[in-house]
Amino acid sequence: MEINFAKQTIKSFVEDLNSTKPMPGGGSAAAICGAMAAALAGMSAHMTAGKKKFADAETKMQEIITATNVLQQEMLGMAQEDADMYSLVLQAYKLPKNTEEETGHRKQAIEDASKAAVVASLKVTNASVRIMKLAYAVVVAGNPMMVTDGAASALMARACQRVASYNVRINLGGISDTVFKEKAEQEMQRQLTEGKQMEEAVLKEVEKRM
Repeated sequence: MEINFAKQTIKSFVEDLNSTKPMPGGGSAAAICGAMAAALAGMSAHMTAGKKKFADAETKMQEIITATNVLQQEMLGMAQEDADMYSLVLQAYKLPKNTEEETGHRKQAIEDASKAAVVASLKVTNASVRIMKLAYAVVVAGNPMMVTDGAASALMARACQRVASYNVRINLGGISDTVFKEKAEQEMQRQLTEGKQMEEAVLKEVEKRM
């Protein structure tokens, strides 16, 4: 990709989404949403750290700040990776299939590109869970004035995860390797279940503090 999404203005990125360009798409938008989710959990920690009232949570908040900085960078990278993977899949489907040899080559290219895309999307679903866990931590132990930001972090991370899971499912359609498919589906379901549980846990804690 010639455009680095992480360096685009918000306006430019949104305009590229609403255009005839094939990338960025839903997966990249979801990962950007995930980066913002991580940043919101980090903001809540920043607004807690260094305050005498929350001295007991200082070490935890500093750990969260560090973790969210890492996760937001990972998510920005995943936004780029999603577009790169989509490009690979598109290229594979555009390969010629006029001869038996070309057909076989095209089929293998689709298989390889689809597998790479699935792996990339599973990284997003996994990172989303990690963000939700941090959102839970800041809601429970952080500044109570920031609980709605913790809620926003969890909700956005969960939305990001669900979008990525759809990308996993659609790319599994181009894969014939049953062992790979089964493992990917199991991992996706495990992460979705954990993500749903974490979202519910965060929102329950938020409601208690409203």
